[in-house]
Amino acid sequence: MSTIDASRSTDRTIDGLLESLKDRTPGIRHVLVLTRDGPKMSHSSDLTRDSADQLAALAAGIQSLSLSASAEFGDAIGAGQAMVEFSGGLLLIVPAGEGAHLAVVAEEDGEVGLIAHNMNELVEQIGTYLTAAPRAAAGGDAS
Repeated sequence: MSTIDASRSTDRTIDGLLESLKDRTPGIRHVLVLTRDGPKMSHSSDLTRDSADQLAALAAGIQSLSLSASAEFGDAIGAGQAMVEFSGGLLLIVPAGEGAHLAVVAEEDGEVGLIAHNMNELVEQIGTYLTAAPRAAAGGDAS
């Protein structure tokens, strides 16, 4: 499983950048970075460990559905941006480095264009730090 080590200075910077995104973008409630296969890598301080795990699982599932839709009905060129609107909020997800995604939970009246713009700016700043290799199967190669 890939994680961000909070003891490294780069990781503290990433945590600070996630907090900055939340603080400078009206309507954002939570920010999370996750691997493509689900585990959380880093998140804003307002999320509990359990809430961050749950959000990471939800975002990974949505991105998986997005990839399947692209493969079946689109150009099959990888994960794009995804947005889910639900009663009381929005969930936006963008690719963030090789094998990682940035997810934001926002207020339902949040300005989606501004939120997505700021998310993509953040990805440009931290994308090289967010490479997450796929998890290896337990017990080695089964082939």
